[in-house]
Amino acid sequence: MPIRRGEEYLESLRDGRRLWLMGQRVEDVTTHPALAVSRAYLLPRSVEDLASQRRMYECLVRRAGGVAARLPQHLATVALGLYDVRDLLGREDPAFADHVAQFFEYCRENDRSIATVFSDPLHHRNHPVSKQEPLRVMARRSDGIVVRGAKGVGTQAPYANELFCMTPPRPDLTPEQSVYFAAPVNAEGIHVICREPLASSNPADHPVSPSWDEMDSIVVFDDVFIPWERVFYLRHSPAIDLAFEARLFQGAVGLGPWYVLVRMAVKAEVLLGICAAIAESLGTNTQPQVQTALADAMVYLESLRAFIQAAEANPVRSPSGLAMPDPTMSLAARTFAIERYPSVLQHIRELCGPGLLMAPGQADLHNPDIGPHLHRYFVAHDEGAPERFRLLKLAWEYACDSFGSRQLLFEMYNVGSLATNKQRLASTYDTSSCVALARELAGITGPAARSGG
Repeated sequence: MPIRRGEEYLESLRDGRRLWLMGQRVEDVTTHPALAVSRAYLLPRSVEDLASQRRMYECLVRRAGGVAARLPQHLATVALGLYDVRDLLGREDPAFADHVAQFFEYCRENDRSIATVFSDPLHHRNHPVSKQEPLRVMARRSDGIVVRGAKGVGTQAPYANELFCMTPPRPDLTPEQSVYFAAPVNAEGIHVICREPLASSNPADHPVSPSWDEMDSIVVFDDVFIPWERVFYLRHSPAIDLAFEARLFQGAVGLGPWYVLVRMAVKAEVLLGICAAIAESLGTNTQPQVQTALADAMVYLESLRAFIQAAEANPVRSPSGLAMPDPTMSLAARTFAIERYPSVLQHIRELCGPGLLMAPGQADLHNPDIGPHLHRYFVAHDEGAPERFRLLKLAWEYACDSFGSRQLLFEMYNVGSLATNKQRLASTYDTSSCVALARELAGITGPAARSGG
């Protein structure tokens, strides 16, 4: 049976069911306002709101084993983030704040799927700027702007309704390049160029990638018209305030980095599950080196859970008064997650051994000519062997093949590289109390001496 379309699923819910809500009969579950709003667009104002959104997202990403990083519920946080910093955007032009509020309401009421694009094409570091064509505003008209250029990586863009484009702040950006805007994916002049698919055509031996290969793409804007109500920021002055634009960019990301941690914790559950299941299947779970590997995977999972819980329980207030997970804790968690992720994958490879490469597939096991040989020599009356082969195929997808390699690359650079996140943490972390304690223990009194000069 082919997968049902969204319209078909919604129609199947209009089946005369007797549904009651607060003492009132609900005639159509698909249109009742109390049942029609996604939590992704609810503005978090308390710890309870954050916990509710986290549980929603955990439920969704668990179904995908933590590999779907750009679900619509995640990218809705971009609209939320824009809404949160609308007053900052309004400092450049009061109309921008109104545009953001209208866009947020539109996305919320229509449950739009958004894809973000903000990275520039790669060039040699010494490639002359004069020979590059960064995305920029080509014309400012009375009814809008015209943009030209390209962005990538646009993960999830082929499946989105809206593209949200922004350029991270840099000292060399001109006003025409400092622009935030949204456009429908089908707008005239937009070309979405997809990478080669990584989804296997053999779902029997690839349980994850056939359903959850998130397509990445380059997005080309070939003189695309953007009406003013879809423009959220455009610098008017040639002078650039890097600190201000950095606040805009980080604020526009919204709850996105928080959702990244929630998803990575779910993926950590899967990775630990693979490690433990393989060790049990091979009878190696009592070996000291195996227990060490399992402990590492356990520490990775429990540390992420602890980071998430601490950040959630100690929110800070955003510019508009929203409850946001503690950014310092979230940044430390992100740094830890990036740094330890490759080592957990290596534990999987070592626990599986050469069987990871040569585990028989389902088609081979059921082939009438070669199947009996495999059952005789590889299964060999081992009742757990067929399940072990399936576990090895799952491990292969997470830790070895092109799908797993794309996952690793994505995790290492999503929301900044390891070095970038460490620099962000070092530049924002308040060490004053730690310095005071160290000076006290060293018997130093008086103000701290300044270095240099």
